[in-house]
Amino acid sequence: MDPRLRAVYLVAVAVGVFFLRDPAAVGAVAAAQAVLFVAVGLGARALVRQLRKLALFLGVIFVAYALVGTGEAGQTWRTVAGLRWSVPGAALGLGMVLRIAAVVLASQVARAGDPRALAAGLGKLGVPRMAALAIDTTLALLGDGGGRGQGRGAGRGQGRGGGRGQGHGGGDAAGAPPPESTDAPARGIGARVRDFWAALGRLGRGDMTRLVSRIDAQIDRAADYIVAHTGEADRGRARDVAVIAGMALTMLSVKVLKLLPGLPFAPGHKGVVLIPLYFVAARLTRARFGATWTGLTMGAVAFLMGDGRYGVFEIFKHVAPGLLADVLVPVVPRNAGRAAWAAVGAVTALGRFATVTAIALCVQPPAVVYALLVPGLIVHGTFGVLSSIVTAPLLRAIDARSSTRGNPRCAPDCHDTPTDNRDETDSTEAA
Repeated sequence: MDPRLRAVYLVAVAVGVFFLRDPAAVGAVAAAQAVLFVAVGLGARALVRQLRKLALFLGVIFVAYALVGTGEAGQTWRTVAGLRWSVPGAALGLGMVLRIAAVVLASQVARAGDPRALAAGLGKLGVPRMAALAIDTTLALLGDGGGRGQGRGAGRGQGRGGGRGQGHGGGDAAGAPPPESTDAPARGIGARVRDFWAALGRLGRGDMTRLVSRIDAQIDRAADYIVAHTGEADRGRARDVAVIAGMALTMLSVKVLKLLPGLPFAPGHKGVVLIPLYFVAARLTRARFGATWTGLTMGAVAFLMGDGRYGVFEIFKHVAPGLLADVLVPVVPRNAGRAAWAAVGAVTALGRFATVTAIALCVQPPAVVYALLVPGLIVHGTFGVLSSIVTAPLLRAIDARSSTRGNPRCAPDCHDTPTDNRDETDSTEAA
């Protein structure tokens, strides 16, 4: 089969479930992918193994949505097993879970018979090889072990090729309402703000060991997959793809698993954690546009999972901060403090907001967009500045780890090389 048809099939499934809002319809698509999974020769046992690997990941997503709710006033809450559950939040979480399951199974169907076919198909459709490999790797590892909730549950990662999933995902139930009243609305704004600052304070005080360990584990899983399944001969590119895919997986856990308590009045608050991860990608990759590729991978996979309101245009809001990170991070001294990173974070956040605004102008009445322009600038700029609370200690921890651990592995016997060979890597990409 032409590899391009495999890539088109995956995109068609992802776009199809994006437009489906009824969980029953999305479930039917997911069930169809399960049937095809067996029909193309992957086998019923492999299907069961894949679903087992996804179970913890998808379960945490569902619980996070159900406990936190949608953030809308007047939503219905029910008490089950002593916990408060949002009915619309559970429905939203179920739709997300089924959407992810459908896309993950479709990616396996598209890869059946030739693990390299999906990346090859994306490449033949014009996607740069760096991005094609990273998207393929991220989809292959999505939900494949490698994460456990911060609360209960232990889930050892079972990434292919011996990857060690030691990440700490974690649904945050901080946004659930108090258990006294059966139909109480979501927690008040004041409580959510206090929860947000408490979570941010824990990050800022900053033992970054857990976050750095999660980043390392995701990069190692990606590296193992690349060595075992892609046949990529260029070690420099393989290493960068491992970093890009690993960072994208880490970002997806932040975005999907609600690691920070929700602030319904302040979209963009996850930038406090996401923006520093773009800076880490720019620091760790040797390719000139490593953070940009990370944003493209993150955006493409998030789109395939049905994320966002603007369809494929959502990808650009993830690419923009990556591009700004690639431009700004190299000029910031390695020993820079929070003040410098606050400025860089603000510029990155405002660049992302400008991209979102441009997309919104294309699909919404201008009056609606302009009405939200000034509040949006203030909110995104503020969270961009606050991202420095995470950026400074995180980059110090990454640098300290690099000095003792070395660079993430990219292939057997892959030795570290100087970090100023970006031009050489880029010329290889072009080839």
